Amino acid sequence: MIFDEMQDLNFLYKSWKLIFASGALSLLLSTIIILFALKKLVPLFERIHQNRLRDQHDEPIPKIGGLGLMGSMFLTIVVLWNIPFDTEIPFFQTVNQSRFFGLIVGGFMAWSLGFVDDLFKISARWKLLGQFVLALFAIHTGFAIEQLKGPFFQEFDLGFMAWPITILWVVTIMNAINLIDGLDGLAGGIVITVLITLGVILWSSGSLPLLLVIMSLFGAVIGFLLFNRPPAITFMGDSGSQFLGYMTALLSIWATESADGKQSMLPLLILAIPLLDVFFAFTRRLLKGIPFYSADRDHIHHRLLAKGFSPSKSVVILVGLSFIFSVISLVTVYNSYLQGFSFTVGLLICFFILYFLEYDLLRKPMASIQGQNNLRKRRELMIMLADQIDDYFEKDHNSSLVIHSFNYWCKLVGIYHYKLVYEGKDCHYYGSDNDSLRIIIYRFRNWEIHLGLPRESWSIDSDVKGDLMEKVFNALVKRLELLESSKVLEPQKL
Repeated sequence: MIFDEMQDLNFLYKSWKLIFASGALSLLLSTIIILFALKKLVPLFERIHQNRLRDQHDEPIPKIGGLGLMGSMFLTIVVLWNIPFDTEIPFFQTVNQSRFFGLIVGGFMAWSLGFVDDLFKISARWKLLGQFVLALFAIHTGFAIEQLKGPFFQEFDLGFMAWPITILWVVTIMNAINLIDGLDGLAGGIVITVLITLGVILWSSGSLPLLLVIMSLFGAVIGFLLFNRPPAITFMGDSGSQFLGYMTALLSIWATESADGKQSMLPLLILAIPLLDVFFAFTRRLLKGIPFYSADRDHIHHRLLAKGFSPSKSVVILVGLSFIFSVISLVTVYNSYLQGFSFTVGLLICFFILYFLEYDLLRKPMASIQGQNNLRKRRELMIMLADQIDDYFEKDHNSSLVIHSFNYWCKLVGIYHYKLVYEGKDCHYYGSDNDSLRIIIYRFRNWEIHLGLPRESWSIDSDVKGDLMEKVFNALVKRLELLESSKVLEPQKL
């Protein structure tokens, strides 16, 4: 009896030593890779940076954190794979090899997809297609969700819906991690709480090999956060968010399924904060007639900033809420009879979060839905005029009329103020300036324009508006130069 207890203690000691060693090694490698990339690689990939309406930083920040995340985790796994360990400790070779292959190779492909986007800004449609392909690859390697165990039902066989549900899960989580990556340290902090929760679940079930994978990723994220805590030295970029999203989606499936392959719904609780954010992002864009892949500044963290919380406090609040959801999910793990109660509490917390952040869809649902018609019509007119902007300006035969037409388009976009500058001299003013406006500057030839937008304007459909504003400004300059009007060069207030 004593001998058996000593063997158990010895196994426990060796297991914990290996677990912490994997995390420490990954943390060290992550730090080294990011430092090397900041010094040697960033200058090679630097390109012209133009601020977008949704950016939190005015200065360009390198997006090489994803390289540290992916590189350190994979190098750690390679090292651990090739070092001989005590045979009594189960290792990577004991896990489902098809799934392990899907996790590692798919993770690299997800990182590559994001890396290409960081360098060349691929279309959102192509990125979505890439995520769809990654989800199919995950299914092919054994991650299909075929049976569910829910809080309010025992078991549910998905049948022909297995593939669509799995694809939806992988694509949703990849986008959720990408969307929540809006403040320094936020996405990394939430992923840390998710990995800790999954690690506890795996430890309680004795899944040491998969726990080593979790710890390898955990160490990589901690190493990245050393450079991403406010004020950030580097961002994870799309390469990091796509990589973490894919890994989180698959690990949450793997870690929470039962021994007989039935999938728990605990990941919905564990990932409640990013899921809540992506769900309402999709809903509000649908109601406003905005493409679901269009960027905006109306996410949960933006709402906290608008409430007066600093970026650091907003990160602490959201990571804290994620930790609360993790605790609720662990209560369910150790007390299965409380599963229904835990999900009910989780739903109530979600409701209070959204109510506190003043989402009109909850506070005034009917008025919110009905009030989107005018916004949708205005947006359609804004895009239509921008698409035909040359013809729109061509009807005007003097500079005053051109400026008047431009002012009308500015009202559609929601521009409260602009200043038109020619060769360093102010030429035209529109509206009144104040400190609450977000100022965006575009330059073309000898001209530049300073556009001021209030929060309710630049928080919605930001990237689309940014592209349209640049296009319309360029057309304005060409038309004014074509008219060769001297009046436009004299300071005027309209």
